Amino acid sequence: MCQDWGLTVEGWLPGGAGTPPLAVRRSDGSAAVLKIAEPGALDEAVRVMKAADGLAYAAVLAWKADRGAVLLERLGRVLWAEASNLSGQGQALVPLLREAWRVPLSCGRPFQSKASSLLAILADLGPRYGTHHQDVLVVATEYAQQLAASETPEVVCHGDPHAGNVLRRGAGWAFIDPDGFIGERAYDLGVVMRDACQEITAAEALQSGSARPMLLGECRRMAESANVDPERLWQWGFVERVTTGLYLGWHGHTRDSATFLETATLLAH
Repeated sequence: MCQDWGLTVEGWLPGGAGTPPLAVRRSDGSAAVLKIAEPGALDEAVRVMKAADGLAYAAVLAWKADRGAVLLERLGRVLWAEASNLSGQGQALVPLLREAWRVPLSCGRPFQSKASSLLAILADLGPRYGTHHQDVLVVATEYAQQLAASETPEVVCHGDPHAGNVLRRGAGWAFIDPDGFIGERAYDLGVVMRDACQEITAAEALQSGSARPMLLGECRRMAESANVDPERLWQWGFVERVTTGLYLGWHGHTRDSATFLETATLLAH
């Protein structure tokens, strides 16, 4: 692909799953990123990014579907490096998500209940990796059942809009690696809410019982900014926190799994 597209390789880039992306230079000297995966694996992500046409997402410079290769604009530092707390991340993420949700529904993976898939994770992995957190599993299951009963196809979700998937673009930001399924706006925001383990632990260490009110306040501010139901956002965030903990346990990341499940315990009551 480097030969076909006239690229010069500068080195591997960190992060991501599967084959790491490559930092490259185009023949005109401009910087870019080359990603290669099994043919078909990147199709949905590329379709969403191309439909966004450089708005909210990294721009697609070239695409070879039968080779599983995509050339993207080179972006800067990840949001995690500039905003370590949920409040700071939300200020960048909420406006960016509102732009990303403008991608036409026709470009997204057809709607399937995300809450139902999370219910399946709770039922499958809960008994194996959540035995010390039964109360948390009960609450997460109740929330997921409520969400599944009323879930609606609203937008093309990024699907995993954590701060590691947001990179600096000039004075603004851009997403990478969308899942690109049709779902609810509150789901995307729930993923953002999920990644505040250090803040929750720090708040509780400072004053017992303060973690839940602290996160509820962030939830209300984020929901108001995005014009979504704060209760629904809270439920998505909680279910994502618990299922992420179970998923990490399944993959052998015992310490990280415990962190997510223990912080969920602080938020459940």
